[in-house]
Amino acid sequence: MATRDRRRYAQAGGATTIATTGNTDLYIIAPVNGILNEALFSGVDALAASDTNYITFSITNLGQAGAGSTALLAATDPNTTKATGGAALSANTKRTLTLNGTFTNLRVVAGDRLRVRAAATGTLANTVTFSTYLLTFLKEI
Repeated sequence: MATRDRRRYAQAGGATTIATTGNTDLYIIAPVNGILNEALFSGVDALAASDTNYITFSITNLGQAGAGSTALLAATDPNTTKATGGAALSANTKRTLTLNGTFTNLRVVAGDRLRVRAAATGTLANTVTFSTYLLTFLKEI
């Protein structure tokens, strides 16, 4: 019987500024065939929680051809900066994003294009500069 070798691999996204309105997207290429194990966010600026003006974080697996729609993050308030159910952003502090509860949604193939989105609802109180993401994958062999 073959043994399964699982190693951690991390793929970091670049820096971007989250605008006060609209969507701010960053694209990451899945480095391995595996499973998204953790998604982290950090930005230089703090952002107060608000039920009117808030960010919703999402990661969508667009697949190899860029047409996929699989959600890797849970579409729930913990992935927002809402006052009710979400949380404010603290400056220079790591924030763990909540992964999708459906295990099969977390699977990626090396080369899949992942869209990391910070969607502003309303008008944010300020931009969030030098926003970075760190996605950690478990490689499956």
